Amino acid sequence: MSRTAFRATPQAAARAAQPGAADLPWRLAFGGLTLDQAVRMAQARYGARVVRADTERNGERVYYRLRLLSSDGRVFSVRVDAQTGEMQ
Repeated sequence: MSRTAFRATPQAAARAAQPGAADLPWRLAFGGLTLDQAVRMAQARYGARVVRADTERNGERVYYRLRLLSSDGRVFSVRVDAQTGEMQ
C-alpha cells in the first residue's frame, strides 16, 4: 500500500468548500471521487475541518484517509473509498 500526504492549505480548503456535489453520481460512475470531493463530503457529514489527507492504494482500489478536527478540538480519522464514496 502506498501513501501520498496532502496538507490542507487555506486555498485547498476554499476550493473544497465550493459546491460541486452535482457531478458526484457522474464521478462515481466514471472513476470515482477526487480528493477535493472527498474532503467536501467528510466536512459536510461530520461538521469538522479536514487538516490532513492521505491517498492510499490497495491493489486497484484507492482510498482517502482524512484527519478531521472538530469544533470541540477532537481529532479523528475517516477513510473514504474513492470509487464508491463510502466512509468508514
